[in-house]
Amino acid sequence: MRAPHKATLLALAIAACLPASAQNTHYKDWAEIEADLVDKKMLHRPVPMRDGVQLDASIYLPKGKGPFPVVLYRSPYLPDMFFTPGVMPLNDLNAVLLENGYALVHSNERGRYWSGGEYEYLANAGEDGYDTIDWISKQPWSNGKVGTYGCSSTAENQLKLNTAAHPAHAAAIALGPGAGIGKIGPYSEQGNTFRGGALQLLFASWYRGLIFYGKYGDPRPQYPADLTVEQRERLGETFRLHPNRGDFSTSPGFDYDKYFRSLPVRDLNKAANGPVTDWDRFSARTPSDPAWKDIALSNEGDKFGVPMLWGFTWYDIGVAPNVALYNYARDNTSTDRARGAQQMFIGPTSHCMMGAEKKQTLVGERNVGDARYDYTARYLEWFDYWLKGIRNNALQRPKVDYYQMGANKWVSSDTFPLKGTKYVDMYLTSEGRANTLYGDGTLSFDRPKKAAADTFVYDPLRPVQTYGGGACCMGTVKATGSFDQSTLEMRNDILVYNSPVLDKDLTVAGFIEIDLYVSSDAKDTDFTLKLIDVDADGVAYNLDDNILRARYRNGYDKQVFMKNGEVYKLSFAPMITANTFKKGHRVRLEVSSSNFPRYDRNLNTGGNNFDESKAAVARNSVHHSDKYLSRIRLPVSP
Repeated sequence: MRAPHKATLLALAIAACLPASAQNTHYKDWAEIEADLVDKKMLHRPVPMRDGVQLDASIYLPKGKGPFPVVLYRSPYLPDMFFTPGVMPLNDLNAVLLENGYALVHSNERGRYWSGGEYEYLANAGEDGYDTIDWISKQPWSNGKVGTYGCSSTAENQLKLNTAAHPAHAAAIALGPGAGIGKIGPYSEQGNTFRGGALQLLFASWYRGLIFYGKYGDPRPQYPADLTVEQRERLGETFRLHPNRGDFSTSPGFDYDKYFRSLPVRDLNKAANGPVTDWDRFSARTPSDPAWKDIALSNEGDKFGVPMLWGFTWYDIGVAPNVALYNYARDNTSTDRARGAQQMFIGPTSHCMMGAEKKQTLVGERNVGDARYDYTARYLEWFDYWLKGIRNNALQRPKVDYYQMGANKWVSSDTFPLKGTKYVDMYLTSEGRANTLYGDGTLSFDRPKKAAADTFVYDPLRPVQTYGGGACCMGTVKATGSFDQSTLEMRNDILVYNSPVLDKDLTVAGFIEIDLYVSSDAKDTDFTLKLIDVDADGVAYNLDDNILRARYRNGYDKQVFMKNGEVYKLSFAPMITANTFKKGHRVRLEVSSSNFPRYDRNLNTGGNNFDESKAAVARNSVHHSDKYLSRIRLPVSP
């Protein structure tokens, strides 16, 4: 195991190998960047695809003598989202790339803005990305080497493209690409649509905010295909073709509480006067529906052919399956250049906010200390090595950097979890009254000596409200980050299990397995989890959460309903974190049946759920005994 590095030392070590221009930018807007750094821009250029569809591209050439290495962003969004300094921390990289002689290309996915064809979520990510790189590599201003870069949807575009392994695709940087993953190991989220078989409602509001016109929605404005280049550029700058529906994170005056509570869940956007979108179809599927194969999601069986820097954050939407996919990709490459060239970092922030860390970094309400890391220098080092052939330290560094919360330091290693990690079981026990913060639920290192069960009433019309976690795009809902859960824990429908006060630090980093033995008087219901770090003052900070729809306890390819009075084992897909529970703290596990609107409510009827509007109340129990070993398995670092 390699020695851990302080955040500042790690950043300095990266930056020492790089030009000073990689370490900061001072530009306030894109117009200023263009004036100083862009020699030529070519807007709304048509890029031909193999089926005759033309995609729209905006091209920015740097000052200096070409041809240039090129960095490509493929996205469903307006270029403004990526070319406005400060909108997202990663946007500041654009100026650095131009300063260092890289050309930039932003290309819209088919069916978005000026790109032709019909939009369908990630359906052509591999083929269209391959054809775009092929076109770029043959342009006179290109040196034949193309890198890809971006967060969220622009990262998801890169996953299937990576498996296509175009010879000119020299390197990739994919940040927060959870929605590009189908099934990997124990995870079957199908593009973040599900977790544990429950619907993740963030996807509904994502569609609502962006109003994705396309194959299944309202027709979008389009222009004649025979426009001249001059007309395309002139009209493209005059007519933005951007729906006037506000931002999906903070639409002024929009009642998100009413929106998410609307039933049936399939019709959320219809009830909000939105068009039909992919959400209407996706929410009606099951996690094992064969139709998911029509979308270019990364799955077990894929081979990765391009060197990739993978970037995640602890409070993102799907960090556990992301890390699982990274570990899978390391062992499943299809080219020599990709072998040994998969690297990963994990910061402590939220979706696409790597680079927002400060000397005192707040993630929600929790201060995780000085988490600063020179991401920009790391990105430039990666591209310089693969696109320019500069023999820097890109491949000499450890394969993994991650931030250990609680200890508040960066750790470097060649694996995640660390080699030598030991798995320690803690067992749920009580006298049968684990309800609320003031109950008698405990987490013990010893197996339970007597049988007991903790019971609560779950009413879908009075769900436990989401308060922190890993999400995005949910408007005014506090669905992102770490917050004190103790007020929520006053509810009688939350079971609370506490460890004894720790007499020494407990360093946890890796995948966290949970088994619960449960029963219910409903045919189907949900069980939810939260892993929590409770400090000496009783402040309870959430680390990760999870859910499992009981009908999927035997696998996502079958639905098996419950019988009243019978006890069933639920094995959850692993949660994940890197957190040091300090001496004087406690480990806490919450169990309930809702975390809404982070996840849709199980209406407890045993029906389809997605098309239902009436709910039933369920009486749910968690059992623990020598026979029913409800437990949490913690990965304890060496």
